[in-house]
Amino acid sequence: MRLSIIIPVYNVEQWIGRCLESCLKQGLSDNDYELIVVNDGTQDRSMDVVEEYCQKVSNIVVVNQENKGLSVARNAGLSVAQGNYIWFVDSDDMLEEGYGAQLLTIAEEQDLDVLCFGLNLFYSDGRKEPYEIYCKGGQQVRLGRDFICSVGMPPAAWCALYRRNFLLREELNFYPDIYHEDMEFTPRAYALAQRISYVPYHVYNYAQREGSIMKSTSKATKKAKDLLIVCDSLYDFAGRRLKEHGDAYYCMLDKIAFSFSQSLRNYSKGSLSVSEYKNKPYYPLKYSKNLQRKEKLKYQLINFSIPLYLFVYKLIKI
Repeated sequence: MRLSIIIPVYNVEQWIGRCLESCLKQGLSDNDYELIVVNDGTQDRSMDVVEEYCQKVSNIVVVNQENKGLSVARNAGLSVAQGNYIWFVDSDDMLEEGYGAQLLTIAEEQDLDVLCFGLNLFYSDGRKEPYEIYCKGGQQVRLGRDFICSVGMPPAAWCALYRRNFLLREELNFYPDIYHEDMEFTPRAYALAQRISYVPYHVYNYAQREGSIMKSTSKATKKAKDLLIVCDSLYDFAGRRLKEHGDAYYCMLDKIAFSFSQSLRNYSKGSLSVSEYKNKPYYPLKYSKNLQRKEKLKYQLINFSIPLYLFVYKLIKI
């Protein structure tokens, strides 16, 4: 089997149908791919919708589990996947028609560990806004250590196909029970790839909806704490796997600095203390020389004074 599309499902009855419909229109024969739907203890009629599709097509695999979150659901899907390549798709998003076959052919012909691609921001009124990705050096196949320094991919797991054997060999799983799990997983996956490439196709439609976890402000405390977990994990990874590769090491420090600043954006008194931030081994923040001036100034301000940064951020949302 060529491809496994892994779709975690939790309370998405309004959107799961269109997601599945788009996955079934990727220009592939039924024998080429499987849809692995992971029921993460959904409490609505999402699985009734899935069952309707199971009656129509034979290549949907259902995995049931208690509600354990997106990371564990994706890991569960990966554990049963049979495809040579893996595509993580979120159940409230959708794919552009017909690209799956093209992407698979590119990944197979170029013998890639990872193939990255672009996305659209998809709005409830049907509008699609292409999200532009910076790519230095075109579509050449590269080492992951070089790729993370030259392609400005967003930290989203669904913007790539991954060779399954590569994920298994490197023991690449999603960190359980945290928000922003992609920010921890994706940089590691890209950096470890021996053969990785990018194609400028706007394949993935990323739904922009106010009720999503990433846009919710009610989970700010957990987000702040989880983003520090992301920093901790990436710092440990950088020290173990990238320390001898200077540019790649500092590019990973850029991602740590970004996650650190995102944690501060969700900071509130009583949830974390400033000293918890200052006691991290990656503070004061270090970063590469290639950052844009605005990002450098932001990190310099954080290094000078976290309380001052928090005050300024509230004023101007830097």
